[in-house]
Amino acid sequence: MGIWLYPTIFVGVLLLAWSYYVTVRVAKETERHASTEDTPIHEAIKDHPFLLNPIIVMYFIMNLFLGIIIFYYWATTGSY
Repeated sequence: MGIWLYPTIFVGVLLLAWSYYVTVRVAKETERHASTEDTPIHEAIKDHPFLLNPIIVMYFIMNLFLGIIIFYYWATTGSY
């Protein structure tokens, strides 16, 4: 087991929990507004359209985490 196993599991579980929460919230909102006509876009989504998209947030956090791992290995195995 490597040094990054537990942090990776922790970040993965957080991403799964957040994605599940946002998906269920959107599904309930869609059920509540189930009609044949379009509903107006909520102000929070207009202000922050990427924040409520779990796929974009997942890619951002994954890239940030991978950047930290790459920087760590670069800093510890650098040949001087």
